[in-house]
Amino acid sequence: MACEPVYEPPICPAGSDRAELRAEIALKLAEVLQTVREARAYLLAVRRLIEHSDDALEDLVGLLAADGRRDLAACVQVEVIEENFVAERWVTRLIEEFDRNYYAAFQRMEENIPAEVGHVSGDEVLDAVVRSVIDP
Repeated sequence: MACEPVYEPPICPAGSDRAELRAEIALKLAEVLQTVREARAYLLAVRRLIEHSDDALEDLVGLLAADGRRDLAACVQVEVIEENFVAERWVTRLIEEFDRNYYAAFQRMEENIPAEVGHVSGDEVLDAVVRSVIDP
């Protein structure tokens, strides 16, 4: 990987071998990647919910106007539909920045860490999972 570690990690914990350590690295990497993917999915869900809300608000404005309540329709239009819920940003822009600045780093980790540390077999990961359950 291109970045230098900020601290000096221990070379290998006493009583463990390199295969075991690599399996633990693979497990932790998988956990980290799953968490950030879940966070990204929540951001995408927020965007979908807000888009749905915006569509429903447009309908509400039309219904209020049809009922002769143009004042309320204008209020909803100005205060909600045209208002950015996050100052200076739209949800889509937040997701784009998340993908570009944060998620992309995790994608690089997913490629680089196994290449740098060495690929781990499924059996080694399974052994690490079993050990983590037996000896938490």
